[in-house]
Amino acid sequence: MSRTVETLRKRIREELRAEGPDEAGYSDWMILQGINTAIQDLAEVFPINDIVKIETEEGKNEYDIPENIYKIDKAQYDGRLLEYMQTRSYVDYKLDEDVGEVNRYTIYGKKLILIGKVKGDKEISLWVSRSPKRLEGKDDVPEVPDYADEAIVAYAMSICCREGRSFDRADYYYTIFLNQKQEIMRRTIPGQAQADRKPRARDDYWPAFRPSSRVRTSDTNPGGR
Repeated sequence: MSRTVETLRKRIREELRAEGPDEAGYSDWMILQGINTAIQDLAEVFPINDIVKIETEEGKNEYDIPENIYKIDKAQYDGRLLEYMQTRSYVDYKLDEDVGEVNRYTIYGKKLILIGKVKGDKEISLWVSRSPKRLEGKDDVPEVPDYADEAIVAYAMSICCREGRSFDRADYYYTIFLNQKQEIMRRTIPGQAQADRKPRARDDYWPAFRPSSRVRTSDTNPGGR
């Protein structure tokens, strides 16, 4: 059986049913949010190396960097490798962007700035590290290894249990997720994890949560004090 969103969703539903008959009433949408947020949380462990192509416009020097890219290793313009220029140097020297051949680039926020006279219909190639793609359809395949599935299932379970106000079970599954993540990081190739990556927005992913600090009650402590 191929490994897809649907197979992960079935595993999560089986786990939810094991929690009790009322635990299977969560929507596919909610489960998918849990899967996507888990993969997003694991992105620092599983950076994806990719090449991104951007078509230039005549006289346009600034181009948006896709949100899921957090590192650019090198850039080419019209097949020519570009030299990276520190943003501070670019600003301090007040360089004219549109003068001379395009042979350098800089990055300002989420903008890629080409330095030189840009021609239209040329190709910019970026060698990048990016986060795994967001999953949408039931046949989508996660861009993380299959040994991360236990962590993904545990995270989605924690999301569902928390939504159902089963906070103890949510904390239980979230702890499993953290333990699985630590195990994954131990078996990851040294240097693969990007510990120094810059934080970025999660777009419309379900926000991450932490175990609740709610005080437990008991027969001898009914008020939870």
